Amino acid sequence: MTIENPQPVRANATEPHVPFRVGYQGQPGSFGERAALRAGLPVPYPSFDRLLRGLTGGEVDGVVLPAVTRAAGTLVEPLEALAGTIAAGVSLHVTDEISVPNRFVLAAPHGTEPDQIREILSQPPVLRQCRGLLARLEAEVVETADTAAAAQRVAAEGGPRAAICSEEAALAAGLALLEEDVSDVRPNVTRFWVLETPGVVLRRKEHASQRGDLEESGLDAGMPIPLPPEPRVVWFAGARRVAVLAEAGAEILSLPGEPDAPVRGFAVVPDRACSAVAGRASGGGEPPLVWLGDPPDTVRPPRLHGFPRATEVRPPSVVEVGPFAVGAGRRAVIAGPCTVESEEQIHRIARAVARAGATALRGGIFKPRTSPYAFQGHGIEALRWLKEAGDESGIPVVTEVMAPAQVEPVARQADILQIGARNCQNYDLLKEAGGAGRPVLLKRGFGTTVEEWLASAEYLMAGGCDDVMLCERGIRTFERATRGTLDIGGILAARSLTHLPILADPSHASGRREWVPGLARASWGAGVDGLIIEVHDRPEEALCDGPQALLPADLEAMLDEFGFLPGSSGSVERIRTAIDATDHDIGRLVARRLELCRRVAAAKHEAGRPIRDEEREAAVRRRFATVLAEAAPGASAERLADLLIGLGLEAEGWKGDVPV
Repeated sequence: MTIENPQPVRANATEPHVPFRVGYQGQPGSFGERAALRAGLPVPYPSFDRLLRGLTGGEVDGVVLPAVTRAAGTLVEPLEALAGTIAAGVSLHVTDEISVPNRFVLAAPHGTEPDQIREILSQPPVLRQCRGLLARLEAEVVETADTAAAAQRVAAEGGPRAAICSEEAALAAGLALLEEDVSDVRPNVTRFWVLETPGVVLRRKEHASQRGDLEESGLDAGMPIPLPPEPRVVWFAGARRVAVLAEAGAEILSLPGEPDAPVRGFAVVPDRACSAVAGRASGGGEPPLVWLGDPPDTVRPPRLHGFPRATEVRPPSVVEVGPFAVGAGRRAVIAGPCTVESEEQIHRIARAVARAGATALRGGIFKPRTSPYAFQGHGIEALRWLKEAGDESGIPVVTEVMAPAQVEPVARQADILQIGARNCQNYDLLKEAGGAGRPVLLKRGFGTTVEEWLASAEYLMAGGCDDVMLCERGIRTFERATRGTLDIGGILAARSLTHLPILADPSHASGRREWVPGLARASWGAGVDGLIIEVHDRPEEALCDGPQALLPADLEAMLDEFGFLPGSSGSVERIRTAIDATDHDIGRLVARRLELCRRVAAAKHEAGRPIRDEEREAAVRRRFATVLAEAAPGASAERLADLLIGLGLEAEGWKGDVPV
């Protein structure tokens, strides 16, 4: 297939009805096309030089350029093309980075055996990632423009030839798969840089700003979509420059030296080190650094204008209180009764939720109720009961404050303050809680938009509280079957806008205990950092929200499902219950694995391939050794892998010896 040069088109980075055109080097079916599909409408180019000329000439809005792979490191050919463009004085921005898994296969015409192969075709960077395969087959290497072109050429010419390419490219060319996952390093991943011209970047930023202005004007323009933070990429030449970059912790992508620049290449600089690098990497008789993006002293603007703390571009925040930790991959569960009813009751339930594996204890001492005649809580006296119960069980306590005057006395004993849904926009309360010196859990109001929710978080942070957690508890919609509507879309939107931990409250969203686990699973799947669950051991006697409270046994089952470890209650029965649940999951996964083995056996039979693949078995052993490196190091992981490999071979119909 010949790639025609794309006809020049106007860059349409700011018009939503016009596709964002993204160039890539290669043909349809290549890994470059996969990367381009994640950024916009793919447009193929025959070479990296032509790709970059298409970008600078306005034929496309952006391009994806492979920069580095896990197997081979720096990809010289594309980065040399980029270096030449920069040397010509062209300014470009690296606006994003896209990771694409590379699972290369060895593909040949049907009927060809591996020992018959005399030529292997592929792209030079791919060939360098498969040196082990090349050494084993001892075939002549033929370089091609890309992996898809290699597959098509092998199909067209036939004979004792094979291509190293993607499975999709091999199947599209009608080739048979001889070997899979042939990279020297597995799993292998290529990181592509998304490049745009400054003009396109500026128009996109102006467009995002205009959407925000329309929103503030009351026009229905939708929620402003923040641009992703740009990687800080820099071009360098000179030994002093690279020394400064390396000392700052930058990732160095070196290129072969030239007479006037023996040390040169690109570097990805951590945000925190940009200013320091720029200050130290000047003078010295070496060329200045060239930043592929904003200048190093540029402070990234917040994701939403007006909320500099809550929507700051920074790594995910972690809130820690003793054994409780939430955010940045650390997940937590806050559990307990809606209200503290008595000293004996809160101690009893605290022991139960701690035993289940909860990492914090909740309980209301002041209860905002719709009816003035409903139970309103026991007040400060109940706080003492709550705190003593948490201390006895070894977990911190969370309780709600409803008025500014309550903040100071509650903060003296509670570990975490909660702002309830009714007070999400009570700004006097937010200011007072922000200065209390305690972490704050901020629930979203019934009718609060995501922006308004983040604005309330900004009030807390402006008041001095850095440890803010957001909690989605269901919004008010026309639906009456549930108490609230758990806004999963709102959770995802908030995640894209803030670094703060996000929790969900499926108890208040559902209003019915039988629906709590399902909503909890939905929240967990959406990536929340934690859950807040109402639990009562006698829900029919509860003074508040009994119908939505889980029984302790239900909480145990749910936390086992989500992978939480039981609390240190000393209960053998509780731990064995968790082991039983884990064994059930393992059995279910083994059954699935065996069914997949039967299916792969059928596919191998159809393709005329042998059942056993010792390279694949070695990869399985390496995977188990990595996953179980701490829990079951050494021979233990290998024994488990061999057992599964043996079961799989039996399922596939293998008649010979199997690993034991």
